Amino acid sequence: MNPTLSMVINQKVRAAVGLCQKLDKTRQMDLIAAMGAEAATERQILNRVGDTRYTRELLRKLISMNIVERTGKGGLHDPFLYKLSPFLGAFDLSYVQDPILERRMKRIEGKILDLLSDNDRMVARSERCIRTVVGDNTGTGKALRRLVKSSKVKRVGKGGAGSPFMYRLGGAPPPPPS
Repeated sequence: MNPTLSMVINQKVRAAVGLCQKLDKTRQMDLIAAMGAEAATERQILNRVGDTRYTRELLRKLISMNIVERTGKGGLHDPFLYKLSPFLGAFDLSYVQDPILERRMKRIEGKILDLLSDNDRMVARSERCIRTVVGDNTGTGKALRRLVKSSKVKRVGKGGAGSPFMYRLGGAPPPPPS
């Protein structure tokens, strides 16, 4: 392989890995690293990272985000080949986010904020209570962490059975000691 071409491909791999780090997607990084510099079939990629429940779904997500492209017709004689998008290095991808996931997270965050604002600002709610009302799924936990990180919601407690995390609106004063 031409050394210049190899450098360009390695830069694209690093750019894709950097993008996934910004999106905090370790499984996506594993998929990109498994593709390497050459085009790879789905079976080769799955053998490298493991054929887990979400691997194929994540591969499709990378395609929809234009990080990976798929060529071929599929099937025995012309299998799908996956490779990094040739346009990957041409754009600033630091702001690329999955729009569907982002919309879902905003909706869940809105429900949490509504729940916490419905009630007296001094009262904190447990994560269990929030999950019961909003829905018990992975998005609820992620939304809570995002709200805490953005200071819209305050989290108190140590977490665990003895002292569960309690959440209240960020602007609320701390409850008086009892």
